[in-house]
Amino acid sequence: MKKILIVILTLIVFASLAYAALNMKSVGNTTGDLIVTGSGNLKGLIIHTDGTNSVTVTVYDNTSATGSKLFSTFTVTTSSANRTTTIGFDDKECPFFTGIYVDVTTSGNVTYDVYYDKI
Repeated sequence: MKKILIVILTLIVFASLAYAALNMKSVGNTTGDLIVTGSGNLKGLIIHTDGTNSVTVTVYDNTSATGSKLFSTFTVTTSSANRTTTIGFDDKECPFFTGIYVDVTTSGNVTYDVYYDKI
């Protein structure tokens, strides 16, 4: 009976760890940076601008700002009333295979958050 209980508890712990590996995030980034290596699914981005300067964002399926883009480069326009832009993807809509590298260009300040599932 103890062996069965230990096996069940072990499976629960491993299942919990596997679930914890999903729904990952990188919050508070301020410059272009490597977010994660490996494969998974990009879930979304939240870009917080300074309220004055627009931000150009390019997201690569790579470990640097080169190679395949996960989607088209876009520019976030801003105003003092609208400083945050959110981009979301449905489940498995934006897979990555090498990693996520986010490149941001602005003449002001930017903070961005990246949400992803790691496989």
